[in-house]
Amino acid sequence: MKRTYFNELAPRWDELPAPPDAPEKVAHFTALAVPPGASRILDVGCGTGILVEHLGRNCAAFTVELDMAERMLALNRARSNGPRFAHVCGDALHPPFAPGSFDAVLCFNVLPHFEPPERTLCSLVECLCPGGLLSVGHLMDSAALNAFHASLGGAVANDRLPPAPELAGLLESMGTEVIRSEEWEGWYLVQARRS
Repeated sequence: MKRTYFNELAPRWDELPAPPDAPEKVAHFTALAVPPGASRILDVGCGTGILVEHLGRNCAAFTVELDMAERMLALNRARSNGPRFAHVCGDALHPPFAPGSFDAVLCFNVLPHFEPPERTLCSLVECLCPGGLLSVGHLMDSAALNAFHASLGGAVANDRLPPAPELAGLLESMGTEVIRSEEWEGWYLVQARRS
């Protein structure tokens, strides 16, 4: 059901309203989420490619763009067609990668759509090499995003983003080291390192 929802939305996705400072926030997230010297990055729930421009311009890492919606991924491929990008249609709960495959896992504007979120995050932490960095970011704080999803109804009506301290606690319970937990109006970022 959710895959169908995002596939149907894909052609209009880039026309949806965004905060006026979204480009600056995306650049800031990307700069924090890609550790110096990273060679392999996983961009989870990449959609049409909101992070692609910054990843392509500001880091030399090989990036895997992962999304469950084929039409989102097709639009992404048009933006990131080059030797430093690969495109995989798959589920974040069962990522088709060996454990320890990535230096960084980026989850931008996607966490509420994970089903179930706790098990999906465990799977993504497993994708990190020791010392690898998981970054969860959003262009809205949790209260605003949750109200927005509820107003949309349908497939995303119950998709919830936990407050940053709650997510930080969950990631700590998975054995990661939380290095950043920030949330205020128009911004959300939680980062954790795999032990």
